[in-house]
Amino acid sequence: MKNKKTVIGIIVVIILGIGLYFFNSEKFYTAADVLEAVDFSVEEQSVELTKIVIEVDDGKLVPIELTDTTQKKLIKAFEKSKFKKDESLSSDNDYYMKITLNRGYFMYMDITGKSIAVKDNSGGSYEEYLFEDDKGFFSILEELVTE
Repeated sequence: MKNKKTVIGIIVVIILGIGLYFFNSEKFYTAADVLEAVDFSVEEQSVELTKIVIEVDDGKLVPIELTDTTQKKLIKAFEKSKFKKDESLSSDNDYYMKITLNRGYFMYMDITGKSIAVKDNSGGSYEEYLFEDDKGFFSILEELVTE
């Protein structure tokens, strides 16, 4: 009888430990979580990328030409990426990107910090995310900006 209580006690402690681990672990987000009501299956998809040059007086926006193939690669990599929330509100965003799928999704990006600030559709504020697994998204961007 005492042996049975010990085994049950150990099982309860293990279950509680696993529960606490999952409760305290960081939550990861998918692209569908980051982009509100997104539909990656639409036929007409596009990406617009703009470099923000702050060194110039009053700033300057420089559009970056993207081929259709590059746009599709960026969208596919973004769709498969994993994110985690970032509360640091970085101001080191050096690129502005618009992904058009079922609607336009606007975001600022910090390529070196691998983070994005996505515009919240409800009120105009931005949600900050770090890429936990970018599936090659930033490799594609870095190739573009170093050419």
